[in-house]
Amino acid sequence: MKKYILPADVNWYRANMHCHTTVSDGHYSPAEIKEAYKNMGYSIVAYTDHEIIRTHNDLTDDEFLAITSSEFSINDNKPCFDIPKGSYMEGWRSKKVIHLGIYSKDKDNVFHPATNGDIFNWWKSQGKDVGEVEYDGYCREYTIESINETIKRLNEKGFLVSMNHPNWSLNDMNDYLNIEGLWSLEILNYATERISGTEYCPYIYDHMVRAGKNPNLFCNMGDDNHNRGGSFDHSFGGSTIIGAKELKYDTVMSALERGEFYCASGKNPPKILDLYVEDNIVKIDCTPATDIFLTGMGRNFRFANTDAGEVTHAEFKLDPQDVMFRITVRDKFGNNAHTHYYKVADYLEK
Repeated sequence: MKKYILPADVNWYRANMHCHTTVSDGHYSPAEIKEAYKNMGYSIVAYTDHEIIRTHNDLTDDEFLAITSSEFSINDNKPCFDIPKGSYMEGWRSKKVIHLGIYSKDKDNVFHPATNGDIFNWWKSQGKDVGEVEYDGYCREYTIESINETIKRLNEKGFLVSMNHPNWSLNDMNDYLNIEGLWSLEILNYATERISGTEYCPYIYDHMVRAGKNPNLFCNMGDDNHNRGGSFDHSFGGSTIIGAKELKYDTVMSALERGEFYCASGKNPPKILDLYVEDNIVKIDCTPATDIFLTGMGRNFRFANTDAGEVTHAEFKLDPQDVMFRITVRDKFGNNAHTHYYKVADYLEK
């Protein structure tokens, strides 16, 4: 009997889960971003403008969905390593931050949890219209206790919470292994990968799942596009592919909350077409790939290597000692499609 890992009989929608517009510090308006992403085959954009949760329901139609979302930050006030005297590294470049992508399960929910009024006064000083804002007055601090309290408050108010670009943020294991309550980790931030080459980080996802504080953690990818100077160089490279019956807000958000998605890199990313377990064997169908990997919780890797050829199908026998497993599909351009981790016990026949 087939046990589907990725859902069958759904539509697959390409999403950018990390996007900035003129609402905060992006170059293009939300409407201009909609048109640009639709032209590249996207159906969903989460408008994660900094600190400001704003609905864009007016942009949603039969072919496009705007997710009510934001990116919240928690900033450290001291350098995280010894630096020479001078203004360049004494600023934000040497200080840790936590950036959280937050996604409202209710399209009309714009309440700002874990927020005080200082940030809105700053945006007003930059000429931004933040409108009438409701918030709870909480002051975020760069401590594990405050980070976890922030995530807790966001969860309680109906937000899914992702941790973004951990390398750009200078986060280390003492940070991310002690964070609790996350829904997902951004394992590719396309913009910071383009400028640094360090933001493709599935290994951090592995560390976090093994640590056990977020045992059901998912993984996603996003662009983090600001489109500065009008360039789209940092766009269309980090996608989250969501399986849902229809392009409706509640349906898509429920699919995200349940983990019915995978993520993929590249402007023409590899696709996972079918993924299921049959007779204790994981079976994958995909677009042409040079490598397909099964990663378990330990040093128990399996792979289908093509010796420079390509395959569109692979099979791996599950073992109880895998504990959990995830799948990676890699194409000849070095782009990767990733699932999150699944519990082996949920798929083995007894």
